[in-house]
Amino acid sequence: MYDESIQRALKKHKIAPITLPAQFLEALLTNFRGVAPLSQIITGTAGDGKTYHCREVWIALGGDSAIWNQGAKIQRLDFDGRSLVIVKDLSELMDDEGAELVEAVARDVADPGSSTQYLLAANHGQLLEKLKTAPDIAPVKRLAEVVEDLLVTGTTSDPGMRLELKDLSRAPAARMTVDIIDAITRHEGWDSCESCPSRANGQICPILENRRRLMGEEDGDPFQRRLAALIELSERNGGHFPVRQLLALVANSLLGHPAARDGLMSCDDVPAIQKSGRADLASVYRNIFGENLKQSRAEKTELFKKLNLFGIGAETSNRVDNLLVYGADDPAQAEAYAELILSDPIYGATPAFAQAQRAYLEGDEGTDRSQFLSALRAQRQRLFFTLPDALAESYQLWDLTVFRFAGLFLEVAEKLAAKQALPRQALGQIVRGLNRIFTGMLVQNQDELVLATSGSYSQSKRSPLLDELISVPRASGEEVSIVTDGAGGFCVSVRLVRGNDIPVVKLALSPIRFEFLGRVAEGALPSSFSLECHEDFLAFKARLLRETEKRRELDGDDQAVDGELVLRFIELGSDGRAIQRRVMVRV
Repeated sequence: MYDESIQRALKKHKIAPITLPAQFLEALLTNFRGVAPLSQIITGTAGDGKTYHCREVWIALGGDSAIWNQGAKIQRLDFDGRSLVIVKDLSELMDDEGAELVEAVARDVADPGSSTQYLLAANHGQLLEKLKTAPDIAPVKRLAEVVEDLLVTGTTSDPGMRLELKDLSRAPAARMTVDIIDAITRHEGWDSCESCPSRANGQICPILENRRRLMGEEDGDPFQRRLAALIELSERNGGHFPVRQLLALVANSLLGHPAARDGLMSCDDVPAIQKSGRADLASVYRNIFGENLKQSRAEKTELFKKLNLFGIGAETSNRVDNLLVYGADDPAQAEAYAELILSDPIYGATPAFAQAQRAYLEGDEGTDRSQFLSALRAQRQRLFFTLPDALAESYQLWDLTVFRFAGLFLEVAEKLAAKQALPRQALGQIVRGLNRIFTGMLVQNQDELVLATSGSYSQSKRSPLLDELISVPRASGEEVSIVTDGAGGFCVSVRLVRGNDIPVVKLALSPIRFEFLGRVAEGALPSSFSLECHEDFLAFKARLLRETEKRRELDGDDQAVDGELVLRFIELGSDGRAIQRRVMVRV
């Protein structure tokens, strides 16, 4: 799926292209059509749409598509008395070509009177590599410094350089996912399916059924929102979904079936799948996680590796499994079973599921238990995407993933972005988790941050010496709060008072860090969940200890008075709250 080969395929098969919103296209066109245009660098990972942006700019500014399709490494477009040089992939240039281009760019972007602007596309690594191999002269060094600043901070302190950088990898993939689903499922090519014989006599075509479910035509259908939530959470954890991967995800969701060649159905495969009675294996809810592919292939595919980290299908709650296993025979669950399982005869209460369920419950000798466990996995995946919002809390929707507190994480991020009041339990959970990490004890304090030390070094697992109690509600200038990070996420912020200085120590909370705090607040041992997260929070504690130590130095509280030093030990009261016991040490 490269832009160049897609253009050839469209022409060969006479298919209307899938049109997606280009994140920076309007801004690029406005810039190049303006009175004082700046040169532009488009960067990002493979598959983010760099070549697509370059081609669209070329065509929108009057370039000939036939000339573009000839594939020249460097394209030049003259318009309005100016020249625009477009390089759709810097890595295509030989070392000498790259060095010559970088030298020209460095000269022109520094010259306010230059009539030549540039549009360059490159991956992050390729861009820096070309700058390193360019001639070691002052203009190139200046350009390299500006580009590095733009990559790291998004801004530059050198206003004389007429250059901007746009990073496609920072685009929110969750929003793009919905656009891609709409563009593919509402494409005009689907009109040809109206006369398909696979739909005759009330037959269900699994491809069209998956399309219908992806579109989410019913009011309140949570499918697209839940899928977008998974992608957002994955990105907050450091994953990235280029447009190319999202296109592959939607295609696999529509066409997946393990019995088809390469695990992907064509229209010719549908009659045989219908006849086999196993159309349920084409379930869009399984295909989201690559279950239609061989396990070895799914595990090697970056897209499915990221989505399968959520453990959907393997994780569950007691209530969900009780419904799936015993709901058919339990009168108390009859209504819920009818609403959540029997209402979906295509991918829910299928004959194959009913048969495997019955054999499992009756415990027939020779029964293949793995068959029912596989069906159970598919049903958990289906319920994650279809469980109505009204039942999500009672059935503990996010317990179907390894991120049990992901729903609360998303709610906090949403409320912060909308500048609304945060859920009450969020800050209390964060503080209780921090206190248990900082002390190594099961403390229950939620209204104050218990900063403790082992007396030797801050990374000790158990810290019995009290260093400071920091108020959570604002008091005397101190405060612990949740604040936005400016990029759609949030941080835990600890505000201290030190003389006239008010230092604020922050730590960004990714979904996995938030989950870590939630699990620890519930009683999990920190080191048993994630050593990496545990070390992150101990490093955060060390930063706080440095600030409180500076405050004591200013106040003169770090010295023994009259040969006496007071140590404050932490003990747990009957209610689980940390209380201090003072011990006088004579020096």
